[in-house]
Amino acid sequence: MGKKLKQRPVADESWLMTYSDSITLLMAFFVLLLSVSSIDQAKVEQMASGISDTFKKTESEQPFSSMNEKLNEIVENEQLEGKISITPDPLGLKLRFSSQVLFQSGSAKLKKIMIPMLSHISKAIQESKYDDYIVKIEGHTDNMPIKTKLYESNWELSAHRATNVLKEFIKAGIPKKRVRAIAMADAYPLVPNKNRDGTSNLKNQAKNRRIEVYIHRNFK
Repeated sequence: MGKKLKQRPVADESWLMTYSDSITLLMAFFVLLLSVSSIDQAKVEQMASGISDTFKKTESEQPFSSMNEKLNEIVENEQLEGKISITPDPLGLKLRFSSQVLFQSGSAKLKKIMIPMLSHISKAIQESKYDDYIVKIEGHTDNMPIKTKLYESNWELSAHRATNVLKEFIKAGIPKKRVRAIAMADAYPLVPNKNRDGTSNLKNQAKNRRIEVYIHRNFK
């Protein structure tokens, strides 16, 4: 008689069903996760598009455009071109005053002739269609040390100058909660105070003595 052939044991393939079910569940999970992510991504893209559109608006559509026009009219009427500059910035407007326009050398007392002009500027700010603003007033000096009975250093001088401009704005009707006075002393010069040989650059020092007024959106 021939030898009986040994039959191989039949492999238990029931685990394939469990494995298949597991893979199906995992696929369903990742599809769900992807769909949720897609929704979130769409929201992010929508928000980004809205922000981009806001910043792409033309100057005439910006809330500070009418204010800018009025302020430039004031500067022209007062014949102060070159002594007061008005420039848009990403958050609103920036006004730059040469200190010699507003103050005597080494003093924080405003020239009387300039007080009406500051009042006109204040009213132009208030008459704007955009009423949620903050006004920051920075006092800047040159690098020449000062030490008097009133001002121990350039910090005190720049602080008093900025504060006196602030007070005029408040007198003209700008609410106290919307104004800030900041002393900068000689910490942020526009141009070098000295020449390469170490001598004082008088022209540059005059440029660095200034008041800067920022009219910005009030981001809460």
